[in-house]
Amino acid sequence: MMRAYQQNDDPEAPSSAVKQAGIESKYMRAITVAIADDDGGRRAKYENSLQGAEGIRVLTYAAISAGDITKIRQLNPRVLLVSMKQCADCAMLDALRRECPETRVILFTDESFPQEDQLMHALAKGVRGYLSLEAGMAQISKAVHLIDSGDAWVPRRVLGNILDQILHQRYQTSSSFR
Repeated sequence: MMRAYQQNDDPEAPSSAVKQAGIESKYMRAITVAIADDDGGRRAKYENSLQGAEGIRVLTYAAISAGDITKIRQLNPRVLLVSMKQCADCAMLDALRRECPETRVILFTDESFPQEDQLMHALAKGVRGYLSLEAGMAQISKAVHLIDSGDAWVPRRVLGNILDQILHQRYQTSSSFR
């Protein structure tokens, strides 16, 4: 299931995200999260904030770069937050999908909205969500919970294009069998 969000989604309701995902927080195991960002101050800020979030356990305070697939595989996070700058060529996303297939990836960027083609390419490579660096901790927590439960977290404006691409691919596939 795909969840679209808007900037005005209620960022103050991480526990409602857990309930929407159909998970009872007292029975669930903690969602393990790692953050790959070259900016140590920003990474520490996110790690410190998420450490206290309901149902989330941050795996490490050590530096992880997105290209360090071995370290990510050893940590084996259920959700990995990655700076979009670290995976500009998407080779890292291919390696993550191959080496850590159970890890779900959320990209974050300093742009309010990344270029749509960049986002579409990242989604095609297995990214499950996108967040702006301006997102509050409650919104990040909500996205982590929903992505862990199998949803996607993408801007609403992108959903139409995703559907158009799926329909276009389906039409091309069905036309080739005629």
